[in-house]
Amino acid sequence: MTLPRLSAALWSAVFAIGASPVWAADDVAAKVAAVENGLRPPVSFEGDKPWSLAERMRHYGVPGVTLTVVNNGSIAWTRTYGLADREAGTPMTASTLLLAGSVSKPVAAYGALRMVQAGELNLQQPVNARLKSWQIPANEFTDKVPVTLAHLLSHTGGLTVHGFNGYTAGTPFPDTVAILNGAAPANSAPVRVDLLPGSAWRYSGGGYTVAQLLMADVAQQSFPVLMQQRVLGPLGMVDSSFSNPLPPAQLPRAAAGVLPDGSALTGKRNTYPEMAAAGLWTTSQDLARFLIEIQQALKGQSPRLSAALAQDMLTPRLGSGYGLGLGMPDFDGQKYFAHGGWDEGFCTMLIGSQTSGQGVVVMINANQPALMSELQQAVAFAYGWPGVKDRAALPTSAQALASAPGRYRVNGEQVAVVTRDGDRLQLGLAGLPSSELVTIGANRYLQREQPRERSFELGADGVQALLQHGPEGKTERLPRLRDGERLPRELLLAGEYEAALKAYQALRDAKDDAGKESYLNEVGMNLVTQRQVDTGLAVLKINTELYPNAANTWDSLGAAYLAQGNKAMARESYQHALRIDPVFPSAKEALLHLAD
Repeated sequence: MTLPRLSAALWSAVFAIGASPVWAADDVAAKVAAVENGLRPPVSFEGDKPWSLAERMRHYGVPGVTLTVVNNGSIAWTRTYGLADREAGTPMTASTLLLAGSVSKPVAAYGALRMVQAGELNLQQPVNARLKSWQIPANEFTDKVPVTLAHLLSHTGGLTVHGFNGYTAGTPFPDTVAILNGAAPANSAPVRVDLLPGSAWRYSGGGYTVAQLLMADVAQQSFPVLMQQRVLGPLGMVDSSFSNPLPPAQLPRAAAGVLPDGSALTGKRNTYPEMAAAGLWTTSQDLARFLIEIQQALKGQSPRLSAALAQDMLTPRLGSGYGLGLGMPDFDGQKYFAHGGWDEGFCTMLIGSQTSGQGVVVMINANQPALMSELQQAVAFAYGWPGVKDRAALPTSAQALASAPGRYRVNGEQVAVVTRDGDRLQLGLAGLPSSELVTIGANRYLQREQPRERSFELGADGVQALLQHGPEGKTERLPRLRDGERLPRELLLAGEYEAALKAYQALRDAKDDAGKESYLNEVGMNLVTQRQVDTGLAVLKINTELYPNAANTWDSLGAAYLAQGNKAMARESYQHALRIDPVFPSAKEALLHLAD
């Protein structure tokens, strides 16, 4: 997916006319119609029938959409659909402000690289040498390898805290140092190093919050002012701001969020003081201008960022397919750059080609990222993006139909299940819906939901494995389980709670990742989000038994009970969290709402 680059001569025109097309209006109308009626899953096959945007918005319960298409190195058009505020009936417009979520990260990374280019920061210098307001606490890992800016921007610094939940509008929120220390009123854990820096890739919003403080300390400016002067202003992102919360004067233009279960977000929009990680307010047009800048820089045509730094931004680290603030998806050998974003009630997708002038930005005021992926595919097909095409579905061999079905170990607790449905194979995780595993070649398979190839292999030990082929040539091998061998998730799904608890305890005691508090919390909350509430609740109950002194486990259990509609048990769980940590913010906030 490609983002256009504007020549210097075109910048002023683009900034002045916004979404005005650069070709005939009837051609634009035809393209818009093709997009609106051409939604597809991430992988589509010849003969598949596309969807319309209207039906998919209804399907997902998404109130509003704004998208900007980039073609031939410039903004081709912007269209908006539905409502910016469902409860108020306010229509979505091109100037409606939405939260970008983690798409804040590449914009922040670009700002950091501009400071590198100016000689104010160094990618390889230990960040503690420049931090003034706070220091990454030293330990056995940082003593061996100090954390650098390159580590922070590429998620390879070994830092904790994956992401942030934000703070309900009107409630207290922490400053950056309090966030990093996990101090009240922060609702996230302290940001610490618990892996050797440079040894592994692990997504860390906490690392970007360290980068936020580093940039502000070195520039001696607040982060919003710094980003306005170094990035948003120079790129003509006139409707964007890292000020979070938004100033009151801007609130009438801000969209209201809708949660995964379709309920309205309390207070319409959360506050994200973790601005570099999640706090950018913007529009799809402004993010398209940012994408165009990345493409210009890659070609050596940007007066703001060198081609060398732009290439470094798109150089993957540690086999992750992620560089400095951007991921690098590959479509049939064609290189793109991309990032997705999720804040409570909002989602964003940004994707652009590294070689052509095409791309798209989609923003919605709902937590339904699948819709954005389907829209991106519609744009890619309408504009003929390189490497994006329908695949040919081939008949599945009799041998595969006979040998592939089985249960395959994903990790210490979860199973991938391959089943036969007539002359087709189906694949899904235990307890979750499965979908067709479509044959695309000799021992090569794809699912419509994700462009990740699968194959099967008989190992030297005589055990068949399901192979999952990922970015940078990485392959994950899932060995087939023996008949009668059941993993903890299967025990839980079978209603054998005590047996499942013992199995999870064994994982915890063995220090298996699948027995860690953070893993189980994420699994449980994801299941609740996916409306698998009973299973999610069971996972979270087990987490409280394995980690009874962790306030976060009880807080999450309260959220699951609330999703189930059991307010009494939700209240009891939140109260338990506060007995452990009397200032745990999200539990205090939830109890206030339960008292209303």
